[in-house]
Amino acid sequence: MLSACSTSSLDRAQNVVQNTPSYEDMYLRGVFNWWEANEQFKLVESSNNVYSATLELIADGQPYDFKIADSSWTASLNCGAFELKLLTLDESINLVCQENSLNLQFQPKQTGKFVFTLDASDPFYPELRISKAVN
Repeated sequence: MLSACSTSSLDRAQNVVQNTPSYEDMYLRGVFNWWEANEQFKLVESSNNVYSATLELIADGQPYDFKIADSSWTASLNCGAFELKLLTLDESINLVCQENSLNLQFQPKQTGKFVFTLDASDPFYPELRISKAVN
């Protein structure tokens, strides 16, 4: 006697849609805001599935530890790195969004405003980029 699990392609497609992460309620959370989900650090959608926040950082020779996460620290939206990573300006990194993701770090060379951009065009492989804000 043979038995098989049968799921239609429609069922699989619906399952993917239901499990697709949404990045609409994400915040920069780190040492610069005591890891809180403050409104001034909320990522705002600037184009389709691209979110950003701008903040001023002081170049004091120490890296800023941070993550991108929702207001509840939901495991699947706790976005950091696979291993501790010091980001450089204008470098893109694929984020790891899971309970045990590690902190990201950024050490500005000059005091100024920086734009943190989350590109979630592919919601399963979001990318983060830090750039200097244009005045």
